[in-house]
Amino acid sequence: LSDITDVVLDPEKLANDLHQELDQSTLRTADTPVNDEPLSVDDIVPVHEAVIEVTDWFSLGLELGIPYHQLERIRIDGHNEIARQRNMILSWLETGHASWSSLVEALKSPLIKKDEIAKQITKAHPCVNTE
Repeated sequence: LSDITDVVLDPEKLANDLHQELDQSTLRTADTPVNDEPLSVDDIVPVHEAVIEVTDWFSLGLELGIPYHQLERIRIDGHNEIARQRNMILSWLETGHASWSSLVEALKSPLIKKDEIAKQITKAHPCVNTE
């Protein structure tokens, strides 16, 4: 019993440890592998090059989780389809949730059906989760 009384519980340390455990658990159970680092706006060129052949940028944007009203704004403001596609990708990259794996999943979706492009991305970025 004396051993138990010698233990000092630090609530802040316990909270930090719990947050770290939850973060690691979330990373391991998410669809994206731990080593599939998030993409940022700095990745606009390689991402745009990867999906340049996807003509239905609006549907791809929906699959990537961009809200409909935001895609409508991109449609109205865009000068041409390439600019609209680029702005959709930029909006997705700005979410902080963009990754090669989530792009591959969107491309493989029943709505987009661009498995060949998804395979090319998976080959170019081996850390992409292909399950």
